[in-house]
Amino acid sequence: MIFPFIIYLLAFVLPASISLAIFPFFIKKMLSIGKYGIDIHKKEQPKVAEMGGIVTLFAIILSSVILILLVQEQSMKLEIMVFTITLTIAGIIGIIDDIRPLGAIMKPILLLLAAAPIIISGYFTPQPVLPFVGKTRLTIVYYLLLPFVISVTSNSVNMIDVYNGSMASTTIIILVCIFISNGIINGFQFTTLNTTNIYILIMLAAAFSFWLFNRYPAKVFAGDTGSLIFGAALGAIAVLGKLEIVVIIAMIPLIMNSFGIISSVKGLKERREIKVRPTSMTEDWKLQATRDSGAPITLAGLVLQKGPLREDDVVKAFNILVINSGFLSIITAILIWVTETFLVK
Repeated sequence: MIFPFIIYLLAFVLPASISLAIFPFFIKKMLSIGKYGIDIHKKEQPKVAEMGGIVTLFAIILSSVILILLVQEQSMKLEIMVFTITLTIAGIIGIIDDIRPLGAIMKPILLLLAAAPIIISGYFTPQPVLPFVGKTRLTIVYYLLLPFVISVTSNSVNMIDVYNGSMASTTIIILVCIFISNGIINGFQFTTLNTTNIYILIMLAAAFSFWLFNRYPAKVFAGDTGSLIFGAALGAIAVLGKLEIVVIIAMIPLIMNSFGIISSVKGLKERREIKVRPTSMTEDWKLQATRDSGAPITLAGLVLQKGPLREDDVVKAFNILVINSGFLSIITAILIWVTETFLVK
């Protein structure tokens, strides 16, 4: 028997080690074959390797396979497999989009397929728990909304991936808050295995490893491959871990950002289709909000209302906002625990 602590340790160490070992070679290779993007927020306009999400996906799949072999309970093996297949589908869609853009409408439609493994497996409970209410019965509504969960979370994370480290750092904060929330609701029992903890630790390791190379100044971009993987993971954790409300609250800044963009440009559009950019660069290479009524409403635009900021300072502002929403998600978890423990029997 392998102790649960060892499984948890491997869930973090494996994807981190694989990612950290591969990324330097991957970055060098992508630059050598001309697969790079220009970092437009830097005066030097440096070349940055693209599609870093491929490394993340490989690390997650390989780590998950090893964990599936080590975990003894058949149900846990299947749950980890469902989680991994969900992320793999999202990752493949991201790879296709990075190579040949799918379009702003086709991409979220295809992402509906990523929810298929969860729906087919039945590893979910259509009874979200609300503070002071307890379990709700949303059987029909839940089934109708379930296919959209992965699509919504994936696109929300994708739309925040505009600056060095912005997607990775906000995702890390959200995952940490979800981990704490899961512990509060289900008890911090590390002597027994909890599959939700395994998912979170895998993604935390993957996100942190990627952040080390994507933070300011970035050496690699995630591409849609990476952002869709991390977004799909948050959606899968919400459903499989029965943490729907917690994840939604933790992701409020990201959801607000995506809703603001979609509503202001009147529909789903690719970045290249948006004529007026929400931000521009000052002469001293700071970001400033675009003073144009046609510019989309974004989180960056709101942060920059008081004046220009360095790119890394904008990302810090994002992180502060997510820390606040994450704190609210933890409070929500406490209220859910109190509700289930003392108020609803």
